[in-house]
Amino acid sequence: MKNFIKTNFSILSLLALSLVYFSSCKKQSTDEHTNIDEENELITSVTLTLVDSATNDTFLYSWKQLGGPGTAITLDTLKLKANRTYFGSTQILDESKTPVFNVTEEIREDANHHRFVFTSSTSNVWVNILDFDTHVPPIELGLKYKIYTLNAVSGNQNLDVVLKHYTESSPKIDGLTAGSTDISVRFPMVLE
Repeated sequence: MKNFIKTNFSILSLLALSLVYFSSCKKQSTDEHTNIDEENELITSVTLTLVDSATNDTFLYSWKQLGGPGTAITLDTLKLKANRTYFGSTQILDESKTPVFNVTEEIREDANHHRFVFTSSTSNVWVNILDFDTHVPPIELGLKYKIYTLNAVSGNQNLDVVLKHYTESSPKIDGLTAGSTDISVRFPMVLE
């Protein structure tokens, strides 16, 4: 009888552990009433579209890792003019899927769990976020923004673009140190 109870207890324990494991591996709901954390998105390309407000010229700058993590990366250098304002938007794709999955739409729909952080290596370039989530008060999202430039800077600079991903257990209201990173791209930048 003891062996029967011991065996059944072991089987039930394994079953319970299996349920916990499999439920933690799948993509979780974004329902605000759940306490379950969400996975980070798979991102294979990030494209910044910048429109020069003085000339209306449009420039596309991309980071691509089409084979997914650990594969070759292609990266454009941002070429900005001094004393300008650029209207910017970001498109995020997962091109490993057919059809291509537009992660940008998911980010927009789940704005309370995402945030772009832009950091320039020079104080002559800075970014002002134009879109926000539905928190009260609203918190920056960063799919739409303005880039301001001042005087030209000699040598190469960088613009870091980081997409933060927040969960119920590490919410956006806890600031930039909370959450995890979906993608972090360091764009080389020239300011002429």
